[in-house]
Formats: sequence, C-alpha cells, structure tokens
Amino acid sequence: MTFTCNTCGSSMSDRREMRGDGKGVLFCAVCGMGMVENPPANTDFFYEDGYYGADTGDAAGYHDYELTASHTQLWVRLLIERLSSRPARILDIGCADGSMLSELPDRFAASGIEANAAAARKAAARGVTILANDIADPAVRAAYGSFDLVTSIATFEHVLDMRGAVDTALRLLTPEGVLVLEVPLISESADNKDWFHGSYEHITYPTIRGMTHLLNGFAGLHWIGFEAPIKGFSSSYIAVAAHSPAAFGNARALVETMTSTGDPTLLSVGERQLNLAYHLVRSFVPTPERVLALPDLFEVTRSKPLLRRLSQLWYDDCVKARQADYFEQQSSNWQAAWDGSNQTMLALQAELARRDPQAEPKPEPPTERQPEPQAQPEPAPSKRRWGVWK
Repeated sequence: MTFTCNTCGSSMSDRREMRGDGKGVLFCAVCGMGMVENPPANTDFFYEDGYYGADTGDAAGYHDYELTASHTQLWVRLLIERLSSRPARILDIGCADGSMLSELPDRFAASGIEANAAAARKAAARGVTILANDIADPAVRAAYGSFDLVTSIATFEHVLDMRGAVDTALRLLTPEGVLVLEVPLISESADNKDWFHGSYEHITYPTIRGMTHLLNGFAGLHWIGFEAPIKGFSSSYIAVAAHSPAAFGNARALVETMTSTGDPTLLSVGERQLNLAYHLVRSFVPTPERVLALPDLFEVTRSKPLLRRLSQLWYDDCVKARQADYFEQQSSNWQAAWDGSNQTMLALQAELARRDPQAEPKPEPPTERQPEPQAQPEPAPSKRRWGVWK
C-alpha cells in the first residue's frame, strides 16, 4: 500500500488504527497526521441529500443536524461577532443550511461553501451567497483576498486535500482577516472512539503534532491552537490564525477569554456570553457559577434545540447526583450494620464476663513450627510366602 502524507509529503507511516467500518487509518511517521487508508478518488457520494438527516448514528452524516448545530456553533457565532464590530464579509466553509450565518447581525455579509445541494438551497433561502460546492473549485480563487473572516467548523477533515483547503482559506482572507477552524482530534489522552467508530466520511484524522506541522508550514502566519474536550464525546481541535499581528492579537485575547475557567461573573456581559457558549453549551461542563449566569446567554439565543440539549445535560447530572446520593446512603447503611454488629459482639462479651467473672479470654497458643516427619526405616521382609511360614 502506497502512503503519501497530505500534510508533509512523507511516505512513511508508523501507526495504523482500525475504524469501525473495517478501513484503516495510517499516521505519518514524520508529522503525525492521520489519513484514511486508500481514500476514495471522489467524495461526492457522501454528501447526497440525506447527509443532514442520517438514519443511524454511525453512518456518514448527521442524525439531527439542527440539534448538533445548536450547541456546536453558538460559540463560533459569538466569537465572530466580537472579532468584528464593524461591517464585515464572512465566508463559512461547510455552511450546511446557513443556520449559523443567518443568526449573525445584519452588519455581516454572509457567503458559504456547501457540498450538500439541499442544504445549500436552504442556506441561499436564508440570504447566504453560495460561493461554490467545493473549496477546491477553481471559481473560489476569484474571491481571494475578499473576506474579513473565514470559518470552517468540522469541514477540513472531509476534503481529499486538507493542506490545500487550509491554504485556500488563508488566501481568501483580507490582510487583516482571521480564520477560525475546528476539526476532530485524535487525542493522546481522551477516548477517540467517536472518530474511529462513526463519521466514516472523514478523510483526515488530525493530531496535535499534525496540526502544528500544518499551520507552521504557512510563512508569516500567526496562530494559536488547542485540544478542546467535549464531555461525553471525543475531543476536537480549535485554532484561530491571521497574517496580521494586530488581528491575531485581538483574536488570541478573545480565545483566552472564551476558554478561561475562572468565575464568569468577573467578565463583561459579552465576554461572559462567549465563555458560557464555549464551556457550558459546547463542552458540556457546568459549574454552579455558569448555571447561575445562564440568563445572560439566553439574551443571545432562544433556540429550542439548545434548550433541549441543556436539559439533557442537566438530566445526566441529576441522574449522577441521585446515584451519588444512593451510594452515600448505602455507605451509611453498611456503616450502621457494622456498628450494630460490633455493639452486639461487645454485649455478648459483657454477658459472658458477667456469668463467669473468673473467665478471662484465653489467648490463642502461638503456632509452633512442627518438626518435619522423619523417614521411617523399611520393615524387615516378611517370611511368609504364599501362606507358608519358613
């Protein structure tokens, strides 16, 4: 089997993992990026009209895209809004039905790239300009240098040429533009089962090493990237990048605010909304302070699927709390049973002492080592033969 790493061009692979569909994933020995073994020549068949409504959880596509988008894209929208307070042009690569773009304020002129024809039609109906159905379409080059913001959320891993797709995304930016991306991550510490046993349309399997090598390969690019865990799910990787040091500095500060684990009440309202969208909605990590701050988040979204997802999160926590209470009660029961047995034993000993005051507990005799048995001498041969004594 011939292996060529799309990220660094190496032909050496030092690791192979198996997907649930029987296909292998090879990891580059040089940069660490993963790629499906024997990728298809064309991926269009993955993105037919049923892609955003797949019947099974392990098939290609989404079982409930509206629910998924409600909690995976809110942080993106709020980050975009804070990255640009002035009129701006934004391109979303893999825009699906345009739900995220359509919720942006009117100051944003929204464009998208979408492979699924039905979703692209929905996005267009929401006012999104569809640039193309593929990031590799030559027509995209005409828009180089046009966009203040480019987003790609859970998309780059689908394309046959991931490095080329990231390169195109960066070329589409204005000199002060910012790229925001998220891809699934084959983590060194978290469980990767969701990526190896689902989403079989994925071509590239990013790692920290692979993404570092990829982004460092673009001259003059300023970027920050990190593993972004998701409670109850496999990790992803988030990065922001810009050519301009000033634009990158602003983006980096916002990302640090977004991922801050401190008390959200110490942030401004806008910062707190972004922080809650990342930690509480996207990552499913509630704390008492975050839950109390939820009214601020409801000012920027009233999505029913989002409320449904949060309800599921709180339900899971309540179940765990109930289980914790059960185990605590069981522990108390066991302690009470032990205390009761101990009291019974003490009472029995007291009763025995009352009946026989002279009796004292006799210690167990020490165990002495017994001498090893000596070999017995062989008995003298009998003089009896066949019933006759000689």
